[in-house]
Amino acid sequence: MTLRVTVSSAEPAADQTQVCHFDELSEQAKDCLVEMVDQEIVAGVDPDVATELVTYDLIKFVEYYDVQLSDPRVSGSVSA
Repeated sequence: MTLRVTVSSAEPAADQTQVCHFDELSEQAKDCLVEMVDQEIVAGVDPDVATELVTYDLIKFVEYYDVQLSDPRVSGSVSA
């Protein structure tokens, strides 16, 4: 099973926002995030990776990104 995840650009964080820097992510989460940002896709993601990505309010990569779970049903998948 995979979870549907969306990634969107976001403004820099306020003081109370929980931000994760790219280098703090697991290798699987890094690979997944890069693929989603590069291809601008809504992706089916392994549940463990999806959980890691959505734990934070924002992820700082080239810019800030907001990662959200969307519809749990998905047709495609990201392999990371």
